[in-house]
Amino acid sequence: MSTIETRARSTSKKSSISWGRVLAAAILSELAVIAILIIASGVYSFIVPPERKLAAQDIGELVGYYVAPPAGALATFVFVLWVARKLESNFIINGVAVGVVSVLLTSGFLAGARAEDRPMYLVAFVLRIAAGYVGGRVAQQRRRLS
Repeated sequence: MSTIETRARSTSKKSSISWGRVLAAAILSELAVIAILIIASGVYSFIVPPERKLAAQDIGELVGYYVAPPAGALATFVFVLWVARKLESNFIINGVAVGVVSVLLTSGFLAGARAEDRPMYLVAFVLRIAAGYVGGRVAQQRRRLS
C-alpha cells in the first residue's frame, strides 16, 4: 500500500471533533459554574446586612436562577477557546460540541426543576450552545489573524 493510500485511510477515520478535549472542556465549564455560584453566594452573604439576608436556600435559588445561565455561557466560551488552541480547523463544530456536551451534562437538572424554573433552564441551554458557537467563531478569526 502506498503512503498516499495510508494517509488517506487514516485521515478518513479521524473525527473532526476533538472529543477528549470537548468532554474535558464541558466538565470544566460545569465546575466553573459551580465555583461561580459558590462565590456569588458567599459574596451575597458577606455584603448584605444581617437584617436583610435571605435564608440560605432562597439565596441558592436566586443565585442559581440569575447567575448560572450567564456563568454557564461565559465558562463555555472560555473553555471553547481552550479547546481551539490545538486545532487547525473545525473550530465552530468543536465549539458547538462543547456547548452541546455541557448541556447534556446539566440536562438532568431540568427534570428535577420546578415548572416555573424550566424556561430559565432552556434559556441557559441555548446560551451555552450559542457561546460554544461564538467561541468557535472567535477562535477561527484569531487563527486567521495569526
